[in-house]
Amino acid sequence: MKNKLDTFVNFPIHDLDMSKYVKQTSRRDPPPMYELYAVINHYGGLGGGHYSAYAKLVEEDNWYHFDDSHVSSVNEDEIRTSAAYVLFYRCVRDSSAVARDVPIDTDMVDSLKT
Repeated sequence: MKNKLDTFVNFPIHDLDMSKYVKQTSRRDPPPMYELYAVINHYGGLGGGHYSAYAKLVEEDNWYHFDDSHVSSVNEDEIRTSAAYVLFYRCVRDSSAVARDVPIDTDMVDSLKT
């Protein structure tokens, strides 16, 4: 069986420019920009392992680490790891200059803090 790759990938947190891949309505429009708001991590091998996640509470501008029933506040510089498995971005500036927000269930986040 092949081994899982654990290579660190330095992914962007802010200002991910997707203009090469997203059609713009006008060349004068600013390029669409994206911001990271969540990361799913996988620890272990191809046959099994453990998952955790980092998620940003956008309204508070704070990052949290979710690991089973444990939730803790973390600094933004802690979310880039070689365990990053799936990255979630939200558009913060699109070609019509209207920001799209991903709704966050703040009640759910608050319930996990207790």
